[in-house]
Amino acid sequence: MIFACDPSRSHVYLKFHMKQMQSLRDDAIAIWREGVNSVNAEVLVKNAVAVSDNEISVGTQRISVTHIERILCVGFGKASAAMAVGLEKVLADIPLPLFGLVSVPDDQIVETEHIQIVGTRPAGENLPTPRVLEVTRDIIELVQSAGPKDLIVCLISGGGSALLELPLNIDGAATSITLNDIIRTTQFLSSSGASIHELNAVRQRISRVKGGSLAAVAGGARFISLIISDVVGDPLEVIASGPTIEPSNNWNAIDVLRKFDPHQKNLPWSVWQTVESQLKPEVKFSEKLQVDNIVIGNIELAMQAACNKARELGYNCNLENPSGNEGDAQVVGRQVASQILELQDLQGRQCLIQGGETTVQLCNDPGQGGRNQHLVLSTLDELIRCNQRLIGEFCLLSGGTDGEDGTVPVAGAIIDDSTLKRLWGSNADEIRIALARCNSFNFHQAHQTLLATQKTSTNVCDLRVLLTSNPVAKTI
Repeated sequence: MIFACDPSRSHVYLKFHMKQMQSLRDDAIAIWREGVNSVNAEVLVKNAVAVSDNEISVGTQRISVTHIERILCVGFGKASAAMAVGLEKVLADIPLPLFGLVSVPDDQIVETEHIQIVGTRPAGENLPTPRVLEVTRDIIELVQSAGPKDLIVCLISGGGSALLELPLNIDGAATSITLNDIIRTTQFLSSSGASIHELNAVRQRISRVKGGSLAAVAGGARFISLIISDVVGDPLEVIASGPTIEPSNNWNAIDVLRKFDPHQKNLPWSVWQTVESQLKPEVKFSEKLQVDNIVIGNIELAMQAACNKARELGYNCNLENPSGNEGDAQVVGRQVASQILELQDLQGRQCLIQGGETTVQLCNDPGQGGRNQHLVLSTLDELIRCNQRLIGEFCLLSGGTDGEDGTVPVAGAIIDDSTLKRLWGSNADEIRIALARCNSFNFHQAHQTLLATQKTSTNVCDLRVLLTSNPVAKTI
């Protein structure tokens, strides 16, 4: 600190300070990337599936190759293409026919030898399309074709709800569900702040393939699902809307509709009628059907890997228990600001790792953004509002582990104390206007605080890294 008192050496202090600032930002990115890399889909499959002595091991399951005639693979989700690559490599030496069909976003298509990877929706648009419906029909036919000596391996990851879909249509019913009905319902509930549990409770009731319906058509085949969870706590009914899970109806879809559309003015009439009348028959698995659902990756795994990296870099690191429904991103952002200030009261290099997913309730004419960008902007606003102009060194990074945040091609946002000082004063109103208009992307883009990354081949919720550095006092 003596540099600051010596004008002749002020440039030395400035370089030293900038190096420290850059270090926190670099460390935050390195910690976040370590967490994301730990849940790489291809690696997770390779770790979960093994072949030895004419036996396939999947988790605790052991399956003799002599009892199998074919291995069929189906999949859907942002990470399912990479999962398929891992599965092909593990099963490369098995002398059995292997083929299948996997539905992915257009930017996730990869080359495979036996399993067909099909792009069914544009990148960044997490909604079903006519292509999704077409491939879903093919997936259902493939599952239905399985015999008692076939093994079905189902690859499921986050984003699967929009990549496996077929509207429910009941013979003789007065109403039918259309693709547009499903899209309108998803958009309305998501923009209204519905949790993933609430959203999927409704989607299960208006879909022919969700809520256990895919596995139910498999007859007597052996059915194993490998799941990369994007929901905290790994509730199997919720991940990709639970197409291979016999539903327990813990979330009542009609209660969700009444909560978010109490006057029946926003959701399609066909959705209201279908849910109210309980037109979808209860899904029950056949006694001949053996289904095993195995979670091979989740946010907890990513958080622990990130924490290990932080400790390797010299931080005192703690994990905050992830929350499946953290609440409104703007509210959580203010809480994160308070946590940053609390960490700065501690001496040394501190790190807090958080995981989960917030929600954003959109305004009438929203701009561009995503929940991570919105949260970081809210944190910045709160630090300015609390008059924290002289705040010490800190860095906050919040990003989607799938490399996406909302409908814009970034993972999230990253700020530090240099950001706070640079935007102090005249930018306060700009920040609040951006928050009110849900226009976080354009703000972060203008001020170079976006977190951009290449596709990650995984999806396990959002991962946040909070860092502070407070020099330890030395006794002379």
